[in-house]
Amino acid sequence: MPSKKYAIKTAVGVAAEKTSAKISAPAKTLTPVKVAVPAAVPPQRKRFTGRLLVRLNPGVNLTTLERKMKTRSLNFINSRDLSTGKTEGGLIKALEKVDGILFEKLRIALVNPDSAAGVKRMLSLRNSPFLSSEPERYLYQQQAGARRSSAYRNTASTTWGIQATNVSKSKFTGKDVKIAVLDTGFDFTHPDFTGRVIHRKSFVGRQAKDREGHGTHCAGIAAGSRKGKAGVRYGVAPGSRLYVGKILDDAGEGSDGLALAGIEWALEKGCQVINMSFGAPVQRGEGYSAIFEEVAQTAMANHCLLIAATGNESDRAEGLIAPINHPANCPSIMAVGALTESLKIANYSCGRTAAVKSKPGSRRGNPPSGEVNIAAPGDNILSAWIGGEHETESGTSMATPFVAGIAALLWEQYPDASAREIWDKLIGRAQPIGLAASEAGAGLVCAG
Repeated sequence: MPSKKYAIKTAVGVAAEKTSAKISAPAKTLTPVKVAVPAAVPPQRKRFTGRLLVRLNPGVNLTTLERKMKTRSLNFINSRDLSTGKTEGGLIKALEKVDGILFEKLRIALVNPDSAAGVKRMLSLRNSPFLSSEPERYLYQQQAGARRSSAYRNTASTTWGIQATNVSKSKFTGKDVKIAVLDTGFDFTHPDFTGRVIHRKSFVGRQAKDREGHGTHCAGIAAGSRKGKAGVRYGVAPGSRLYVGKILDDAGEGSDGLALAGIEWALEKGCQVINMSFGAPVQRGEGYSAIFEEVAQTAMANHCLLIAATGNESDRAEGLIAPINHPANCPSIMAVGALTESLKIANYSCGRTAAVKSKPGSRRGNPPSGEVNIAAPGDNILSAWIGGEHETESGTSMATPFVAGIAALLWEQYPDASAREIWDKLIGRAQPIGLAASEAGAGLVCAG
């Protein structure tokens, strides 16, 4: 989540919007730009959109369901229509014309506010096509102000994060492993990605072009070149195949429904890793989303691992540890905390908080806020930026693609491994760094 807006440079050129395209480099000499921005108190964020997420009964045929909805004057479309061009302008524009969208692979429906009451009534029916519902949340990118530290330092050849995670010593590149980055889009003209095929899909407007910078930065960490135009390696898995889903708008904001649309698209494309550097703050003691947990389990069954940022709402210097954000707090989504160059937990990084005390007469308290599974470099991370540039940013957003990239390295090394086995290898290879599991999980993610 951004604590303050950053200076955004104008992008050089616009690539034609296609499912995939080869990129030509603009004629420009690049130099890395370091930006130090003081931390600020994050603004109050809207929590719920007013729309509804509904779990579908697995035994219900979707064609039959669509017919039943029409008998109740509810017009639902299948999410496939978002990928075939039948609807233009992305998911939100499509929702202006219909009552809801069905995500076939995920078995989830997104329902408009005006139609939510009718769907809730159907939930109470015998043999209902729906199992449960929950409110749709707003989602935000997880970016914080840059901070200064010591210990690991960037060199002329590698960033400190590439050094600390032992990526620079790995012989693997994530060759042909498919990584999806669901974010603000990507700078498809960036010279560090010249000649690479970047697959793309926008769910907010017609173009997946990044005008904010966050998506380009995260994609650069996960899948950037072994040696960028500036001469510094900042990317973990340069041999991977990159899939960019624009699910956050140009202000870095999105919603659950947009995230689900991006996840479904990534699964349809056979992606093995999905990077989710976004989230929504939760209240202390608030449980995780049953819908996103089921989605994560569906992804695992389809050989895909969801990796998400824990969030940036903490202020540890003042004794505040905020609970892990949605959807990273789901048990089957790998939650990533952020580390400084001295391998200390970042001040803003969210962590596990204690369960809320039981009310008088109740048997037990609310569940804890979720687990931090692993930690990665998150402070002062150099990566690609829009306009063909490079910038230094901080946040759990930056830590998450380190884990996504290393997951791709492991999948190249163990091509027959399941998603759960890759999860276990990430945890098993993590380096203990003397931090509590509530802060950093198993420790520092490590390529070997």
